[in-house]
Amino acid sequence: MSRGPNPPLFTERRHAVSKALILVVVLVVAVIAGYALTSKPNPNAPQEIDLRIIEDNPVLQIDHFYPDTLYLPPNTNITLAVQDGDDETRVFTLASYNQNFTIVSGTTWRVSFNTGPVGNFSFISPITPPSPASDGRKGPCLEGFFYVTQNATLLSTATTGTGAPPTAAAAAAAANGPIGSCAPNPLTVP
Repeated sequence: MSRGPNPPLFTERRHAVSKALILVVVLVVAVIAGYALTSKPNPNAPQEIDLRIIEDNPVLQIDHFYPDTLYLPPNTNITLAVQDGDDETRVFTLASYNQNFTIVSGTTWRVSFNTGPVGNFSFISPITPPSPASDGRKGPCLEGFFYVTQNATLLSTATTGTGAPPTAAAAAAAANGPIGSCAPNPLTVP
């Protein structure tokens, strides 16, 4: 008995299996693509807002929030991610929303809440104590602004603000007060 090429019956079966496999793969990809295109984002899922504490000058202890102003729509679920880029542990307080937490240098703290009704609020990071990392200087009070507004022109960007570093004189004035408080002259104004 000699072995020759496969009879046509086996070749036709192989082609039929290949075509069926390709058809199944195409159908699976089409279903996944259709689902991805038609699925809507969950309106109740929190929108993440990034906020950073930036240290511009570790010797003079010049720090600031970036951005220093947040514009958000009312009654929106958000997750605020606050990253501490300072060489000191910082406290972050958004009193109107009962948020007060400590962030270790180089880490990020996330907290979720609803923005609630329209209003203007401030957030702060109070004066830090002198330490070896700060060369014996107190860290300044940082202040930023949290606007919950219906103004559609402001809603196109969730975060804004200059977040510009303060001058050395402004940073010194913002560190003039008791540890854990804010000086009468914050680093930013609305």
